[in-house]
Amino acid sequence: MCGWILLEFILGFHTTSLEIGQYSGYFSFVVPALFIFTAMSELKSISNGSLGIKAGINIGFHIAILSAAIFTFFLFVYNNYINPGWIDTMVDWQRKRLILGGATDDEIGRFMDQNRSTNSTVGQGVITFVSTTGIGVVLTLILIPVVKRFSLWKPTY
Repeated sequence: MCGWILLEFILGFHTTSLEIGQYSGYFSFVVPALFIFTAMSELKSISNGSLGIKAGINIGFHIAILSAAIFTFFLFVYNNYINPGWIDTMVDWQRKRLILGGATDDEIGRFMDQNRSTNSTVGQGVITFVSTTGIGVVLTLILIPVVKRFSLWKPTY
């Protein structure tokens, strides 16, 4: 996920092509899904072709927590040192879209107040950790039955 954020930065999705950047971040969900799927498939293959629900939850949740911690730290560095103005740029771009869309001053004010609180350093850290962990948990619960049924690797006996 960190690599995808850096690629978005290099491609200008956080600076000059914000209309793409508002959607491109959703692709980063593919990365934890692949890691969790791969880990579960590997566990299945070394467990003689079976994956228990408890083992799947255990490995998926560990990946979710570890990736959330790494990603939260990375975003702190990204937001403060690599591209410190990108959140302000995105919020200003969204504010302009609201104005062009005919939003009232009250609606724009509520939007700006919400963004001030959620885009603080602490707000970003909490939101990033909780959402990344949550996404990992949901992906784990979705992928357990998929891996139990299918796998890329065959067990080697």
